[in-house]
Amino acid sequence: MSPRIIRKILLLIGDWGALYLSLFLLVLVRYGYDWHSQWDLHLRPFSLIFFIWILVMYISYLYEARFLRIDVDSLRTMGTAVIIALVASILAFYLFPPGLIYPRRNMVIFGMLFGIVLVVWRTIFFKLIRRWVHTKILFIGSGEEIGELTKYFSKYPQLRYEVTARAEKIPGRKELEDIIRPKKINLILYQAPADRVAHIRDLLSLVGNKKVMLMDAGVFYERILGKVSADSLNDIWFLKNLENVILDVHEASKRFLDIVVSLIGIVVLSVLYTPVFLLIKLGSSGPVFFKQARVGRNNKIFTMYKFRTMKALTPSGSAERSGARWTKKDDGRITRAGRILRKMRLDEMPQCINIFRGEMSIVGPRPERPEFVDKLSEQIPYYNMRHLVKPGLTGWAQVNYEYGDSEKDARIKLQYDIYYTKHRSLVLDLAIIFRTLKIVLTGEGR
Repeated sequence: MSPRIIRKILLLIGDWGALYLSLFLLVLVRYGYDWHSQWDLHLRPFSLIFFIWILVMYISYLYEARFLRIDVDSLRTMGTAVIIALVASILAFYLFPPGLIYPRRNMVIFGMLFGIVLVVWRTIFFKLIRRWVHTKILFIGSGEEIGELTKYFSKYPQLRYEVTARAEKIPGRKELEDIIRPKKINLILYQAPADRVAHIRDLLSLVGNKKVMLMDAGVFYERILGKVSADSLNDIWFLKNLENVILDVHEASKRFLDIVVSLIGIVVLSVLYTPVFLLIKLGSSGPVFFKQARVGRNNKIFTMYKFRTMKALTPSGSAERSGARWTKKDDGRITRAGRILRKMRLDEMPQCINIFRGEMSIVGPRPERPEFVDKLSEQIPYYNMRHLVKPGLTGWAQVNYEYGDSEKDARIKLQYDIYYTKHRSLVLDLAIIFRTLKIVLTGEGR
């Protein structure tokens, strides 16, 4: 079992323990000497809602590498997760028989106690794990994966991964032993092109019983960074990994979620229309809504709706007079009202209409303009593979990568988009939605 899986299991067990410890502290603080009878009363209903807390923490990425330390971002994410789980739990308690949990303010006190216990427990765990686990890696290959992983491990030293040695070709038995033993290698990452299967068999026989784990570098890269390695992408990879794109087993549940959320969004849109209308009109002349052609699933063109956030330089409301241009981070065409709408993500609200109509989904790769797609498809191999699924209001690339305005950014986002296409599920969709809410509430991003 890999150190990554062991860490997650230990964190999960510890979080469950933290939940029950917080419950014990709650009844002890609230009821004093009568805590025993109150414990029996609270145990069953709280045990049921603890599943909500674990689920919210999971989809908030609190079991992923980036949060294996206590810093401002981790504390903010924990706080957001506690608030979301607290609200969900209070709502859940109203489904129980009246009087089962009374007073319900106990849930609020529990949330405060758990927030403190969670931070203390995870601080202790992270300090202990730094001493306990130290994975030393031998990388066999010559791709860009090694450079990205090395930078990532330097950024997150709490992961205790270290690229200790590197070889472009599979070494012989004696050479391999001379590397493994003195450098204490316990993980070998290798690149495995289809024409080198025999070499991988040799590597397996060389390692033997040395208690060294072997793993494909592309698989390891994908698990650690949450995106597909550019070095791994070829025709064989797509044939092996994207069979579920055609089957799309979770399409029905995803469509149900899209309809429910888009209807709620349309109601909110109708409420916000008047103040947004005034904000846009008072700031600049031109239409309130902006329509633009985008590329959807199977390369089908559709009209996407947004609130206008740029100066209208043409009768249609477009901010372009001489062809398509990337929107820059501090683009001078963006109006003051537009900056407010973009910061709060309100400019995207009209896309709830596209989602209800089935042209988009809540979660998926962000739709690009046909002009950019034509250009990027020529420059970036497999770029059109992102169109195997519906485009989304938000996506895996959007919550993991900064705002992009270049071909290089498009290449990196494609790695995230293909990762989503391969791993997409209702749980991953919910994780992306919660992460998007956190970004909106905390003001991160553009």
